[in-house]
Amino acid sequence: MGHFDQSSASWIDIPVSANDPAGSALLTHFLNENHFAFEQSRRFFSIPVSEADRLESRVELWAFRHEMPPDDRVEHSLDGKLRELGEIVLLAIAAAKANVAPNDVPAAGIDLTRNRQ
Repeated sequence: MGHFDQSSASWIDIPVSANDPAGSALLTHFLNENHFAFEQSRRFFSIPVSEADRLESRVELWAFRHEMPPDDRVEHSLDGKLRELGEIVLLAIAAAKANVAPNDVPAAGIDLTRNRQ
């Protein structure tokens, strides 16, 4: 797993859970092969927002095969899984770019499950 140790960075939080072993393994392999620094928690992959443009262009090449139409006859396929992951990553990038609040902590450091009183 790659690590990024820069406390002033903003993060792109990609919601791919460790409970999805195929998605998690494919995304980890993709990030490592493309030399992206990232943090991984149980529910997210977090990548520095400074890598957004490079991540977006690499995901387009990795996840979407524009010359091949989706095959609806197959429910689960590698191409289908890659497209699904690509869409998740692109949505996370769009959300990070639209985020007006500072996002200087990777998602692993945010506890959304605590009850508020």
